[in-house]
Amino acid sequence: MDRDNSREGNIESKPLTKMKRRRISKPKISTLTRISFLPSLFTMLNLFMGYKALIYIIGPKQNFKTAIYYIMASVIMDGFDGTIARLTHTESNFGMQLDSLVDAVTFGLVTSILAFEWGFQSGFTQIGSIVSFVFLSAGLIRLARFNVFKEAQAFPANIFIGMPIPTAALSICSVVLLFGGKPPLTRTGILFFSLYVLLISLLMISNVKYRTMKKFVAKNSLRTLFLLALIVGCLVIFPDITIPILTFSYMLSPLLFYLFFRKPKNTEASGGDKKTESLLVTKTAPKDGS
Repeated sequence: MDRDNSREGNIESKPLTKMKRRRISKPKISTLTRISFLPSLFTMLNLFMGYKALIYIIGPKQNFKTAIYYIMASVIMDGFDGTIARLTHTESNFGMQLDSLVDAVTFGLVTSILAFEWGFQSGFTQIGSIVSFVFLSAGLIRLARFNVFKEAQAFPANIFIGMPIPTAALSICSVVLLFGGKPPLTRTGILFFSLYVLLISLLMISNVKYRTMKKFVAKNSLRTLFLLALIVGCLVIFPDITIPILTFSYMLSPLLFYLFFRKPKNTEASGGDKKTESLLVTKTAPKDGS
């Protein structure tokens, strides 16, 4: 009996020793931090443009318009890095995290400081610090939520949930351009600017669906090329007018899609009823020779 028990103990202990000897394969550090040169180059250019914008916002030679032009250049660089990564099939988790951190600095921190320095020069600095911090917090929450949705593939690639943070940054810049760089001096102006910044912050963390151009396939490439050339030309020649027009158009795009491009449910339901009725008629109709 003792021998049998000892044999059973040896048999049961063998799988345990095998389990102890198994090693969990860990990914290499080089594969986790794989950097694609060209997309990362545009990401660093995005950060550099944001850094230059910050210098012109809080530096000795304060110039809000020049800072806005640098932020606009950052938006262009931000669009290039993702596009190049998709075209060259060099997308990586490290690149996504790096891009989010750079966006948090350029479009979150720098733009919040721009809102504070420009909008609250004449007073109400305490309210201005709170409003600017709300914008910064909403931008970071927006970026974190975007990364979670992208990893989980919760939504199609051509849809953004909430206003993208580059558009939110341009929304602040557009108001500065429309006022010619002159800050609001009255209490009413400061109040409206504060409410506007809070509205932009709310749109970033909302569930409003914004469409992107990632899966856009043009029927006529010549028309698309002409349209892009026209936009670039207007941005170079008339930046103070073109930036607000493009920004506000994209801000209102979900409302425009809802009003003009949505499919009415009543027509779809009536169309489905007609199809079912026609199918029933064809099934119940008597065949020839019956």
